[in-house]
Amino acid sequence: MGQAKARRAALFAASPTCIFCGGSVAATTIEHCPPRSLFRDKAWPEGFEFTACEVCNGGSSDDDLMVAFLAQLKGGDEQTLRKGYGLMRQVHRQFPGMLARMFSKTPTSARADARRLGMRPQAGQTYQELGIVDIPAAMHRSVETLAGKLTKAIFFQKTGTPFPSNGGLQFQWFTNAQRLEHGRIVILDAMAGISAMSAPISRAGRDLKDQFDYLYSVDEAGELHMLQVVFGTVFGFVSIFSQVPGRLEGIEDGIAAQLGKEGEPSPLTWLSSDRNQERIVEAAERRPI
Repeated sequence: MGQAKARRAALFAASPTCIFCGGSVAATTIEHCPPRSLFRDKAWPEGFEFTACEVCNGGSSDDDLMVAFLAQLKGGDEQTLRKGYGLMRQVHRQFPGMLARMFSKTPTSARADARRLGMRPQAGQTYQELGIVDIPAAMHRSVETLAGKLTKAIFFQKTGTPFPSNGGLQFQWFTNAQRLEHGRIVILDAMAGISAMSAPISRAGRDLKDQFDYLYSVDEAGELHMLQVVFGTVFGFVSIFSQVPGRLEGIEDGIAAQLGKEGEPSPLTWLSSDRNQERIVEAAERRPI
């Protein structure tokens, strides 16, 4: 048996059920989470392969494409730009008209956004050429799917058990625009004093934390968990979750009040409980696997 087959067999032996839909469905595939397309040369971090059913794996393919494109919006070296152009073509084919909505700004709106973010065009450059984009609803939904799956994946890494389907999962995501506008990522600064665990993220000895990094926290009872994730300098999210049904109910307002500050964006917008699984199933039904 080859090394890849042996690793695959070991994964199924350790976790014969899908870790993304509560552990009630037999796993038939291996899911890379975060998706390989987020990383340069698809050199994804070791230890981030998980057993999944076909619905959970194939149902988020479009979302994987969207977040991979989002991760390339930083620009950079020639290799990053080439990958970005390739992903842009795929996004255009899969989501017709979306790129036009993202990048089409009037001179007035482009100037207003640039001033809000503290950006100024160089000599001979227009405000529209600064590359400030509008985030469409489809991208919000794709990040929501990624946050849900990655939260469940890291929960499985830490506990050895699938996140239950009746558990609570809520999150807030951010882009580098918040750093430009406020000089910091509000929610990350608010959580800087919380004791958290990190872990090596590498492949073949190569450190990948410049592309993906996280901090993980859990309360003494092991019931309330917090995950802080960043993908390079482009975007990230914070999720608060519990495997205990009802544990999150009633604490949202208290956390938001504790972390929020007047004049700054609310650090916690409860975009989702655990409905991301419903989106994955709906997408899988529309898309052949």
